[in-house]
Amino acid sequence: MIDFLNPNYYDVDAIPDDVPNKPLLIELYNRMNEQNERLWMFFTEMVEDPDHKRMSAEAVKPRQHRKKFKKRQEREQKARAIDDVKSEAFEAGYKAFLKEEFEGQ
Repeated sequence: MIDFLNPNYYDVDAIPDDVPNKPLLIELYNRMNEQNERLWMFFTEMVEDPDHKRMSAEAVKPRQHRKKFKKRQEREQKARAIDDVKSEAFEAGYKAFLKEEFEGQ
């Protein structure tokens, strides 16, 4: 797990002299250190903000994997059973409708 509030900084002085392409490695280490600094500042400001609310793991999930979405899908599927002409619920509802209509005549 990455801890953005305690980033790992790379020590450019620790690179041995016999490493191939040392200038490129120094440049990459410096870029990573700069990026770590930016991320540290971003997350520190966010955590210190009094209005900050932590995100739950549920908020990061794609919609189709969230509990709310699944509950809504289940509700929609239950409601659709009546709309299916071949379903027993539709048949029972249709018979009840006909019975009510013709009783009044």
